[in-house]
Amino acid sequence: MNYRFFFVGKRARDPVIDAIDQYLDRLSRYAKVTVHRIKDSTPRAEGAELLSHLGAVDLLIALDEAGTAISTRKLIQRVSLWQQESRTVVWAVGGADGLDASVKQRAQESWSLSAMTLSHRLAQVILIEQLYRSHTHLRGEPYHRGRR
Repeated sequence: MNYRFFFVGKRARDPVIDAIDQYLDRLSRYAKVTVHRIKDSTPRAEGAELLSHLGAVDLLIALDEAGTAISTRKLIQRVSLWQQESRTVVWAVGGADGLDASVKQRAQESWSLSAMTLSHRLAQVILIEQLYRSHTHLRGEPYHRGRR
């Protein structure tokens, strides 16, 4: 199981970045995790860089406020399927101006994490936390019950 994350923007001192790093570390216990940071630019340039790194069989999921809402239960089911298939799942999280149309067109799926508009960093931490939660649930580990 491989997860590749494409995040727009540089690493800055930010408590949300600390949370992202903590959940990435936790998630790496269950899957190979790679983070690609794309320089903040125009959505078109960011999209071109992201697309240049994709493999032909990579499952690309774009996070977009107009995407399909997904529940934690549905995500757990998807993670289970991806594990069985040994998939490489690539996540695209745009910057302040969102994702370019070229990325949305290449994506096999487009998901929304909330009906509210989230900052790109907050969307990143929510996504990674939910993936981590899904893996603990599938393993029957205590996190999904609120224990550590």
